[in-house]
Amino acid sequence: MRTAMIALAAAALLAALPAPAQGSDEAQIAALSLRVQRLEGARAVKKLQRAFGFYVDRGLWDDAADLFTDDGTIEIGVDGVYVGKARIRDYLKALHGGQDGLVYGQLNEWVTLQPLVDVAADGRSARARWRDLGMLGQYHTHAEWRDGIYENEYVRENGVWRIQSLHLYINFIAPVEKGWARLKQDDTLVQSAASKALPPDRPPTVRYASFPETQIPAFHGPNPASGRQAQGSGDIRTKFAAYQQRVTLLEDQDAVENLQATFGYYFDKGLWNQAAALFAPRGSFEYGQRGVYIGPARIQQALLLFGPQGLARGRLNNHMMLQPIIIVAPSGQTATGRFQGMVMLAEPGQNGKWGVGIYENEYVKAGGVWKIARLHFYMTALTDYDLGFAKNAIQMDGPSALFPPDRPPTEVYRSFPSAYLPAFSYQHPVTGQPLTDLPMAGDDITGRPDRGMDSGKREESSAARGMRQP
Repeated sequence: MRTAMIALAAAALLAALPAPAQGSDEAQIAALSLRVQRLEGARAVKKLQRAFGFYVDRGLWDDAADLFTDDGTIEIGVDGVYVGKARIRDYLKALHGGQDGLVYGQLNEWVTLQPLVDVAADGRSARARWRDLGMLGQYHTHAEWRDGIYENEYVRENGVWRIQSLHLYINFIAPVEKGWARLKQDDTLVQSAASKALPPDRPPTVRYASFPETQIPAFHGPNPASGRQAQGSGDIRTKFAAYQQRVTLLEDQDAVENLQATFGYYFDKGLWNQAAALFAPRGSFEYGQRGVYIGPARIQQALLLFGPQGLARGRLNNHMMLQPIIIVAPSGQTATGRFQGMVMLAEPGQNGKWGVGIYENEYVKAGGVWKIARLHFYMTALTDYDLGFAKNAIQMDGPSALFPPDRPPTEVYRSFPSAYLPAFSYQHPVTGQPLTDLPMAGDDITGRPDRGMDSGKREESSAARGMRQP
């Protein structure tokens, strides 16, 4: 039957073609072959999507998942994105009670209607829009209608069409006894219990409200008559969400930079109470080789080692926060920052000191407010101002006996004239690769290359790994 249909389609196409020019037979056959591939592709896509509906109807999760590519994705409502056949199968199963097949009295009709299929010119991929009509429920317990729109992508692999991505935008899920006309804003779409128990691999690609709010998922193709791309509120929401995410990212970068600058100004003037309040509840402070202090109360004690609260006459404690490179994680909840730190110190009756160092810090956002999760200042060099770097090098202070740290220094090293390179929290701006292969030799006074640079390799911190951009 399928062969006969293809033959009829090919005959119709040949009849519509202009008379071939002399010597153009091969070109005409190639063009015809491609058109037949696209026609076959459109039918294969329809069969594929309809099969998905029939399999899910009856709880055949393995068969439904096998319709996808190995890296295929599924996204239903606002549950987020599940990647790969195994995850798709587990999600569908969890969404329907956790058992294979349907239980007695369960209704789970996924009616798939009104296909709008667009096969790519090369016949190897396609996109399609479908209408979803769901009849769902459990006998003597509950019954719902579901309405939605699919916007899906498909690919042909080794001659077989598969689902690359399935995205069902749910317009509403309405109780039968109440009906969709009586839905209110409080009935808006929420994350399913299944996705809470089985968290998705990625968050939802777009946030949207369900009926009675207006929802128009973006169209994958242009208007067939005008050739213009259809623009709906779905498109506007998608664009708005994308810009909102970019604006939030930029605002977060500014907020982190402002947070660090504020710490610098407080630190300069000996405002230890205010400086300690900038840290998260489990935030840490580490300065040179003094060790690690954890939590605002302990950090406040550590800061008192630099002098009493507030600066007295003749004291200078400038710690400048310069040259920031701030990376906010895709989640928008954590960030890292590398700063150049210039130090200018003075006490009554003593020579001035000046120096330089590197901050490698981590930050966390809680309740919409950024705080310092980890501040680590690596002292590069400190010297007597009158003698200068050529004649003098002041070594770092060790752990205090008055206020001992909560942990020893995370890295044991010496400052100038020795050399030490703190690991980079950010990736190379051009290559996108982390800087872990660093040829500079380290000066680890413990003699253990895994703590210094002797091996020429540096491991990324856990926070640095978390900052990787997609």
